[in-house]
Amino acid sequence: MIKTNTVLRQMQALFPRYEFEKLVNEHSGDKGIRHFSTWNLLQVLFIAHLTAQKSIRSICDSLQSKANYWYHLGLNSISRNNLSHALMNRPDEIFRDAFFTFLFKIQSERGIKRDKRFKFKNPLKSIDSTLVSLCITMYSWANYRETKGGIRLHFAFDNKNQVPEFLVIREGREHDINAAYSIPIAANSIYVLDRGYFCYDFLHKINENEAFFVTRTKSNTLYRVVKRNSKDGESIKADWIITVTGQKSDDYPENLRIVKYYDSETKRTFEFITNNFALSAKTIADIYKSRWDIELFFKWIKQNLKIKSFLGTSENVVKIQIWSAMLLYLLIEYIRYVSRTPFPLLKVFRLLKDNAFLDYNILDLLLDRIRKKYEHPIFDENQLVFGF
Repeated sequence: MIKTNTVLRQMQALFPRYEFEKLVNEHSGDKGIRHFSTWNLLQVLFIAHLTAQKSIRSICDSLQSKANYWYHLGLNSISRNNLSHALMNRPDEIFRDAFFTFLFKIQSERGIKRDKRFKFKNPLKSIDSTLVSLCITMYSWANYRETKGGIRLHFAFDNKNQVPEFLVIREGREHDINAAYSIPIAANSIYVLDRGYFCYDFLHKINENEAFFVTRTKSNTLYRVVKRNSKDGESIKADWIITVTGQKSDDYPENLRIVKYYDSETKRTFEFITNNFALSAKTIADIYKSRWDIELFFKWIKQNLKIKSFLGTSENVVKIQIWSAMLLYLLIEYIRYVSRTPFPLLKVFRLLKDNAFLDYNILDLLLDRIRKKYEHPIFDENQLVFGF
């Protein structure tokens, strides 16, 4: 047995295990389980995401080659049968609820991070979805198209803190707006929406919750200009107060604001609609540009976490794998916060992944102290000095 304080063990120490075990008990996750607990399952999935394991067999082979470290993982044994059975039968609701519990912990400790792009203090959030494609013959429950399966992950993303604050998993064929109604709306926040969520009834829900929205109009959007505001820059082509007309006008009876913005880089004119009348037209355009944050988040999790290929074909396996990936994402962001590291998310992820089973202090690793600790000069004025 190797008694070392590995990076992986230090990572796990920052995760709220007590709250996780409470959720396991609430959902009877470990009822009748003797050897491979739900906590062990989460640990193994963290390792699978970090090391990009492709199958249950590769996970077990990798862990069996590191049996000396099982003591720190609390593992007594690992087998394909135990892991497969756990993924099939442990309630995915445990991991879902653990995500929101851990998220609340992070939010309460961090507060609202200052975003240098904007001067306003309102929380800024993006709502969008990403499709995870699946083989329809293997994942028959994941309806999307006749010859293609898939599920949609609908996120509310905190642009200022760079963390997902809400996730709901739906069938790929379900329209975005149907999932949007399950997303809680926080007062005084500004929500940036993709056009897939353009629905007057949903926009009015945001307004009724004393929050703001910014989105793009559709080609068939009908409105009447009530007032023309003065333009505050060459890129602003129009700044109007409008009222909605057409069949859906009753869904949003209050006035709205239209901002037409010319982007010199793409040489295109964009038309934004919002219920915020206080911010400048240029700020409204910049807010919509910040929606790119959630697109970068989608790209990051698909490239670095295991959410495009799965360890099983059942709905429960897929959901557990996705929720565990989001828990690991939160854990990495939390480690960045508590360590005060200057490194970006990707570099932190790579450092943790490459040194997971090594006996390094996380602070030394993320503050670049390890390199400095073992760094020796190889040359001075009089002689060569070799460090081993």
